[in-house]
This record gives sequence, structure tokens and C-alpha cells, in this order.
Amino acid sequence: MPRTAAYAIVLGIVLSSTGGMRAGQSPSASQGTPESPRFRVGVDAVRIDAVVTDREGRTVPDLTAADFEVRQNGKLQKVTFAQFMPVLSGPAPAAEAPGAVSSTDLPTVAPARVRPEEVQRTLAIVVDDLGLSFESFHGMQRALHTFVDTELRPTDLVAVVRTGGAGGGLQPFTTDRRVLHSVIDGLRWNGQSRNGVESFEPLNSWTTFDTRGSSLGDPTDFTRVNTLRGSISASGTLGALHLVVRGARELPGRKAIIFVSEGFQFLDKTDMRIPDSRVRAALDRVTDQALRAGIVIYSLDARGLQTGGFLASDNLKTNPEGQALETTVRARAGDRSEFRRDTQEGLAYLAEQTGGFAVLNTNDLARGLGRITDDVRDYYVIGYTPSEGTFAKPGQKPSLHKISIKVTRPGLRVKTRKEFLGISDPPFNPGPATPAQQLVHAATSPFAATAIALRATTLPGYDPDKGLFVRALLHIDAGPLTFVESEGGRRTASVDVLGMVFDHDGTEVAHLSTGFSMGLTSEGAAAAAGEGLAYVLRIPIPRAGAYQVRFAVRDQRSGSLGSAGEFVEVGDVPGGAFALSGIVLRREDDNAAASLKAADDITVTSAQALGVYAPGARLSYAYEIYNAATAIQAATSVWRGPERVLSAAPDTLVPPTDGARRFVAAGGMKLGDKLAPGNYVLQIAATTTDPRRRGGTRQAVQRLAFEVR
Repeated sequence: MPRTAAYAIVLGIVLSSTGGMRAGQSPSASQGTPESPRFRVGVDAVRIDAVVTDREGRTVPDLTAADFEVRQNGKLQKVTFAQFMPVLSGPAPAAEAPGAVSSTDLPTVAPARVRPEEVQRTLAIVVDDLGLSFESFHGMQRALHTFVDTELRPTDLVAVVRTGGAGGGLQPFTTDRRVLHSVIDGLRWNGQSRNGVESFEPLNSWTTFDTRGSSLGDPTDFTRVNTLRGSISASGTLGALHLVVRGARELPGRKAIIFVSEGFQFLDKTDMRIPDSRVRAALDRVTDQALRAGIVIYSLDARGLQTGGFLASDNLKTNPEGQALETTVRARAGDRSEFRRDTQEGLAYLAEQTGGFAVLNTNDLARGLGRITDDVRDYYVIGYTPSEGTFAKPGQKPSLHKISIKVTRPGLRVKTRKEFLGISDPPFNPGPATPAQQLVHAATSPFAATAIALRATTLPGYDPDKGLFVRALLHIDAGPLTFVESEGGRRTASVDVLGMVFDHDGTEVAHLSTGFSMGLTSEGAAAAAGEGLAYVLRIPIPRAGAYQVRFAVRDQRSGSLGSAGEFVEVGDVPGGAFALSGIVLRREDDNAAASLKAADDITVTSAQALGVYAPGARLSYAYEIYNAATAIQAATSVWRGPERVLSAAPDTLVPPTDGARRFVAAGGMKLGDKLAPGNYVLQIAATTTDPRRRGGTRQAVQRLAFEVR
């Protein structure tokens, strides 16, 4: 193990994409954090949630159990408690001032990971790519970007999940808007969607005839096949939704799912009076589990306002029997309107059964999403003692029970879920987690494990021989580690390390499971406790894109945990993209110089890994430039939030004369002696000419967060 000092242990590890611990092995390991009220259905009590508002739509916070009347299947129940749960304590995001720099252009740093008790809302945005047309898809993406920028608060825990995605319900929840924008950008229209290019299937009225003039029917009519396909696809959509409900069950805050879709039909097309058995079974399972998890489902019809009129792709050719065109047009338009109504009924039913509502027939999808988040508000947890026979005995078929709630105080409105299935929840007893499970849970949890302070800096890069990678600088607080005396008077400590890399779909693409032991003198151990430990990891990345990189460490003796995560974008350097590597920053008086000459060999001190500098410090930085054939203009600036605190004139950088497309650039700066403490971002913005376009330019930007104190 190479060392730069007794207290700065530097370990070079390659993070591979095979072997070791997988993300799918994660259980729900308890971290001992406060838990929000659980909405349990049991033989002793049924707990449900309800939103109570006055005539002006304002939440009413001062009700007691005596103010509620709860009925199950029309029979009055005994209310045992009613607890008010406040939500949305923080201010809404402020609108940008006129003429201000756009928020999308400002350098940003990763938000601090919130504690469970700080979470106000947990929102899962479920994009039903199994039920979206190509026509609706891009409008939906734009609305989601607007929603993330304007509606989310720092205490909102959010995930974006596809019903047809490989990540399914495992998509990590986050407070980082950069991650959410990346996931939304990565959404693609699914060719397996039950809806095609347009919101309605194009009409073709071709009819064939035999030699005697008898009709053989329409050879392009796949109504029966499409009906079966739609039923299977809808049940698949609801199955994915069920996984999301399970994934969000134990998360804190007011929990809601925003289901973005073009709907589904849950009535049998051969008999519109009865539900499709396949879809109804999946629908009942989702709504029942949402009730038990305390999750409200809202629906948004991504089609917007549709008239049911005809499209350019429709073929209205009449058949030889001479049916009037007017009759054909009227019949076809009616079929289309009926299809829209039927699929919207599926959206409305799903939402209403869980206490939410459906946003239908609006072209302003972003505003519709805003209506939903406005409704995720303060609520009551209400418990009552269920009637005898509510729950099915072993071997019996459970019944579906209707719920209604009324407030005795006049002028108030109550909104709650409609029903639940008469099966008692099993006792919640996850049991002890293994050390490996604890590490996976700490790495994938949206909440930071803080017993061991861990800080991660991720620097994307490229090596012609080994491809794309992310260099990770980890700083581990050694103070909480357990050091014990060993032979020779040295003090030893042992630490487990886990690294996991997820793409925009929540799929794990690389991982590391390792551990190390260190033996230090008493003086070295004391110094390490004060300065911390520095680690350098080189993580191969399979392809260009945006990734979440998660890390966790565990003290083998005490079981204490620490976790950290970063968002990183890796450019398509192998494909010829003009790009910059990550920026290596250090104090000029640092004994360990940062070098970028070898992609696998970089030495940093614990101070560099920590990324904290004092006012007045002189700093130097280095980075690599890729795929530049002509001179580059590189501008350096330092930002604190939306404020630019330092700006230097652009430097002209000339690529090597040997034609190499990869070379190192460096620079330096001095922090102001009176620079205010806080979080800052160093930004390098580079511009070069585009050899493929006359007069065109190519641009690349790289940023690094650091702290002044």
C-alpha cells in the first residue's frame, strides 16, 4: 500500500463490472432513523390517511378523533386516534429575476443529502412507456423538466421510473435535480408500447372480397390481437407500478406516485359491463398495496386535449358495398372518442381508489403536474378498530371493503382512499442485516450514513488504451474508526469499502466490494484521526452518459457506516467528442503534486480529497483536453451559487504539434483573503473550431465543487 504520509493512506483500486456484490442483493437494512407513521391494515386497527380542507381549499390542522366519522361498508366504526401530519414547511422555489442567468446555465453542486426526518414529500414519477405514444412522449419530457425546475423543494425525495425499464422499482430516490434531469433526458419512446406513433391507431377501412363478391373481412383488422396485447401490456404496467409501491413503502414523508400515461382499458371489450379479469386483478393489487403503504396515486393523461378527430394517417376508403363516407366518418370518430373515454376511466379509477385524482384533457402538462404536487399536502393519520369478520381467516377468500370518512364540523371536505382488501399485514421484522447488506443499503439509500464522514469527488477521464473511466477521490474521516493495539506497538484498523455505479435507468453498470487494513504508529493514528484518509479509485465506464456513483464504508470492528454519492457526466471521447477531463485541484504548497500523466497513477493528500481550502490559499489545477485539432480558448471562473466571484480572461491553448488528441492543461489562482466561507464551483469553459462545419465551434465545460472555510 503506497503512502504519502503516516496519516494519508492512498489506495489505488480498479472498480470492475464483474464479480463482487450486486445491487440486487440489497435488503432493507434498518439504520435506526426515525420512522414516519406506517399505514397498516391489521386485526387490531386499520390506519388510513385523509386530507381535510375548508371551502377555500386550505388545510384544517386542529381536528381530533371525535371530529371524524369512519364507515366501513356503510357501518360506523370506532375511531381510536387522528394525528395531524404537516407537510411542505419550506418555501417554494423562487422564480428567477428578469435578466438573471438561467438556472440551467449556472454551475451547481450536489445538494446535501437530507435526513429521513427532514423529508416532507416522497414522490415517484412513473412514466408509463408501455402506454405512451411517440406523439405524446416529447411533450411529456418537456413537462417533466419544467416540473423538476419549478415544483420541487429541497426536502422532496424524488425518483423517475419507467414501467418498461430494466431498473424497475429499484431506481434510486434523490434530492439532486441534476440526476432527475439526466434520467428524464435518458427516457426513450418504447417500441413495445401498446400505443403507436400517434395517440390513436390509424384507421384503415380496407375490405377484401372473393370471386363471387362475398366479403372476406378486413385483412388489416387486428382488433382481437390488439385487445389481448393491450390487456397484457396494461397488466404489465400495473405490475411495474406495484414494484414502485413496494420500493417506496418504507420511505418517510407524505408519499405519492405520479402516474404519467395514456391510460388503459380495464373493462372487457366483449362485455363493457364487467372488468378485464387480468387487468382488474393487477389493479386491485396496486390499490390495496398503496393503501397499506400510505401512498396516494395521481394520474396524468399525457395525450393532452384530444378531439378524437381524424389524422393524416387515417385511410377512409369506402368498401364496394357503397357505405356513405359520412356514415363511416361518424362511426370512426365515435369509436375514437369511446377509446379515449375508456382509457381515461382506467386512469381516474386508479387515482380515486387511492385518494388522488386524474389530470385529464389539458395541454399544459407542467401545470397539471403542479396541481398534483399542490395536493400532496398536510394530512391526517386516522385509525379505527375494524368490525368483526373484516379479515379473512386462513383458507378463506378475502373481501374488498369500502371506506368513507366524514367530518362532523360543517363546511369541510375530506379526501381519502376508497377501499382495502381484508388481509392483515404481516409483522414487520427484517431481522439483522449482514455486513455486506449493510454496505449495499448505505450506498443505495437516499439518506447519508453519517457515523463515518465520507466525501467523494468524481473526475471523468479517458485513456486511449483502457477507455472511459471515472477517477474517484474519497476522503474518509478516520476519527470514528476503531484502532486496536497490535504487535510491534502499531495500531490497526480494518475497513470495508463498496462502490456502485448506476446509469440513468437505475441499472448498476459497475461495482466494487473490497476491504483493507492499516497499521500505523500511535502518532500516525492520531494524525489520521485529525486529517483523515485519502483514497483514489479508477472506475471503468462502459459508454458515454450520465451516472450516479455511490460509495459506502464500514468499520469492521464497530459496524459504523459512512456513505457518499456523486453525479457525473462522461463525454463520448472515443466517438470524437470535444471534451475535458475532471479537474484536479490542490494547494500549491501541497507536498504531493497531482499528476495527470498516467491515468492509473495519481497521488493526492487527504486535504485534496477533502476539497476544503482557507481564504487566501493559492491553488493550482490540472485537466486533460480531448479531440481538439485547433487552438482552444479556455475561460476559468469561480462561482458561489448564481454569483460569479472570479473571472479570468480566456487562455489560448495550442494542441501538440504531433497531432495528439489528448494533452494536459494547467493553471492557478489565489482565493481572496476575505472570501466568505461556503461552497464554490471552479468552472473551465473551453471553445474550439469545428472542423466538420465551416465557421462552426465546439464547446466543453467541466466543473469542480470545493469548500472555503
